[in-house]
Amino acid sequence: MEATEIKKHDEATLELYSLLGQGYKAMQEGRESSIDEVKERIRKRREQRAYR
Repeated sequence: MEATEIKKHDEATLELYSLLGQGYKAMQEGRESSIDEVKERIRKRREQRAYR
């Protein structure tokens, strides 16, 4: 793997863990999100990362 591939892989892994953590916290608090809301959050987060 090249360095850029590793960096992208690491960012994707961190994003996944972040989303899982947010989902777990939401479940504990009794909140629910539709799949469309989650997809939108993922899309926005990826757009923000692209601008860095």
